[in-house]
Order: sequence, then structure tokens, then C-alpha cells
Amino acid sequence: MLPHDGIRFLMRIITLILLAGATLPAAEPVRLTSDGHLKQRPVWFPDNRQLVFARHDGSTIFLYVLDTETGEERRLTDRDAPEYDAVPAPDGRSLLLAFDEVSPNQGDIDIARWTIEGNKLDPLIVTGDKLSHEEWPAISPDAKHIAHTSTRDGNQELYVADADGKNSVRLTNDPAIDAHPAWSPDGKTIAFATDRWGGLEIALINPDGTNLQRLTVSPGFDDYPSFSPDARHLAFTTNRTGNFDIAVMDLDSQRIIWTTADEAIDNFPSWAPDGRLTYVSDRNGGFDIYTVQLSGM
Repeated sequence: MLPHDGIRFLMRIITLILLAGATLPAAEPVRLTSDGHLKQRPVWFPDNRQLVFARHDGSTIFLYVLDTETGEERRLTDRDAPEYDAVPAPDGRSLLLAFDEVSPNQGDIDIARWTIEGNKLDPLIVTGDKLSHEEWPAISPDAKHIAHTSTRDGNQELYVADADGKNSVRLTNDPAIDAHPAWSPDGKTIAFATDRWGGLEIALINPDGTNLQRLTVSPGFDDYPSFSPDARHLAFTTNRTGNFDIAVMDLDSQRIIWTTADEAIDNFPSWAPDGRLTYVSDRNGGFDIYTVQLSGM
């Protein structure tokens, strides 16, 4: 009998062989940052030029905006408290972000709107004196609604609120963890990660909480879903081959048609408006942001 590591290696080789026939050709990934600090959730602005992401540096985590044409970076805000999970509005004039007023690990996390002109922070989704984590905001394509996760009722569930943070509706009600919502480009579906079937899988749900569907079935971890701009593909993080890779699924056939398939840790996929796939990887040592053009998509 093969040792555990041998079985894991064999499973990875078999999976890669199965994927090889369906793998789309891709250009060489372009490295956008080079400081090596851990980063999370890179998201493009509508201008296809700027990128917002969170950077961990020691005990701090702050949001940064990168101009990919000039290479210039700037802090999004001048706040001292931790900031997470920013996403630009469809008009590019504001962003939603999760922020912590107390500490990186034990504080109350809320969601606010940051208006670029005037550098104004407006809390939108808050729970007052109740300690909870309101996180991972996602703006609907028509900018009328906000999907997010919350622990306000004890378990991490999905919610949808109006653009001003009011009229919050709970979408999921399950002992499982539901996390990381992503809107489809037509606004009719929300993809998210859930462990209600065991390991984390990707599921789909309507914005009114109906029509829950399981999308992925794997023995490992599928998380951080992101729809392509043309709505034909879904990228997500997976470790089904024994390593953390970015996979791209064709939504019509529900087949994986591309994966990073390397020895690096690849995470936090997102798409540029022009269809480039972007993610965080430690392929060159530290964790930096890369983008790649997939041919045929």
C-alpha cells in the first residue's frame, strides 16, 4: 500500500492528467506586485486599470489601490484600524469595505461605503453594540443591492440588503458556514462557498434565497467563487489535486476547463473587465498578485 503522501501525489497526477485534455492555453502570468506580503481579494475597478486589495504587513491589514499602468500604489484610506475585503461600485466612484474599529482579530467588523471624492467613510451595515462580523460585501451589477456574510444570528450566513444597507434579508439558514458571495453579471444568481455537504463546495442561490443548487462536488476545498464578465465561467480556489490552485469551470457543462496546476499556493481569484484572470500566488516566494489571459475565452 502506498503511504499517505504517495497516494496524495498519485491522486494529483491523475487529476492533472484528466484536466490536461480540457485545459485552455494561457499566456505567462504577469506579476503586478513584488513586495511578497500576504494579500487577499484583489478586485478590479471598472476602468480595467486600477486594482484594490488588502495587504497584511506584520499585525496590520490595510487596503491599497494599484494603478497597473503606472505601477503606483496608494493607501485607500488613512485609518489606523484594520480594513478588509473591498469591492468597487460599478461606477468606480466608491467602494464597499469591511472594517474593524477595535482589533485585527476580536473586534466588531462592519461594512461601510468609502467615497473616493472627499475621502468619506459612511458605515452602512452595522450591528450596534452586538459583536458580529459583517464581511465580504458584493455589489449587485445594477448597484441596488449588497450581498454579504454575517454572524449576527450566531452562525455565518448570507444576507442581502439594499444599497444603503437597509432592509437586510437573510438568504441562508443552515448550521453550515456560508461565505464569500459573488453576483452573476446578470444579477440573477449568487455563488457562494458552503460546508453543508462536508468540505467546502460552491453553491448557487437566487437573491431572494430560493433555488439553492450545489455546483461543485470534490473531496477537498472549493472556495472564493468569481464569475467571468461574460457569465460563461466561474473561477474558484480548489485543493482537489492536493494543492491550492485556481480552477475555471465552464458553467454550461460544469466541467473544469483550466487550472493553475502548479506547486504554488494560488488563491483569491477575480476577473478584470477585459476577461483576464487575477489571483494571489506565492509562486516566486512571497504572496503577490498575478494576472493571466486565457486563450479561447
